[in-house]
Amino acid sequence: MPIRALISFTFPSAEAAEAELAVRVERCRAVEAGEPGCLQYEIFRSAMKPEKLVLIELWESEALFDEHWQLNRSGTLPPQPQTPGRTASAEFYVQKVFASVDGVWAAAEPERRLDGIRWY
Repeated sequence: MPIRALISFTFPSAEAAEAELAVRVERCRAVEAGEPGCLQYEIFRSAMKPEKLVLIELWESEALFDEHWQLNRSGTLPPQPQTPGRTASAEFYVQKVFASVDGVWAAAEPERRLDGIRWY
């Protein structure tokens, strides 16, 4: 099953967010985009709160995500940016694809179909 990672950052200023954004985009091009199993790596900046960034990653499997996680902590890759005063939180999810059939949302994989969520 694919793994989705959401990492939210808050910076002390919009300028600090902009500086780290530039570093992270370049690092993504050089590192994450070339790692096996990396399906998505995107960074978004809030239009209403420019000191906030959200990093979204999608990995092909939990095993490949774990390899990425270990590689990032091994010291062999360029270091992650560490802006002073920055805070971060992370969420990890098993990615499931849902589809609406006759108004019922259910897991798209036939072997995982549920009764689904019906919207009225």
